[in-house]
Amino acid sequence: MKNGDKIEFAIVGMQEDSYKFNYDIDFSKLNQEELEFQIEQRINVSAEPENIIISMRVHLMNGAEEIAMQGVRAIFKVKPFNSFVNDMQEDDLKVSNPALIDTFISVCIGAIRGMLVKNLKGTPLDNVVLPLIPMNVIRANSTKRTK
Repeated sequence: MKNGDKIEFAIVGMQEDSYKFNYDIDFSKLNQEELEFQIEQRINVSAEPENIIISMRVHLMNGAEEIAMQGVRAIFKVKPFNSFVNDMQEDDLKVSNPALIDTFISVCIGAIRGMLVKNLKGTPLDNVVLPLIPMNVIRANSTKRTK
């Protein structure tokens, strides 16, 4: 993209697409300091209509056991699309402004954080909050795309 080209972007839609809670765990034996979050993300590009679709799931884990899972799907529109998306291969996406993809991912993480607070309220995990996650932790895979 040439200097001076203006990128316009908007969020077109967002929805909670999955939530799961494992009620079979003995929460009296759970050490909340040992809980970990694992993030899974997919970035898909739709040429018609010209959208960037990010699906993200956060898994709350106790070792190998999943305690809860929260998912969100967000659709973003970017104009001019063909100036922003430089190359779409089977498993790779190249864009002219990777920081914008970072922004979209941050929006999804914030949405999942809020959904988890809402969904975990009244459970033994109602004080568990998805921590702030530095973008450099996520960035290495933020431009990967799946079919």
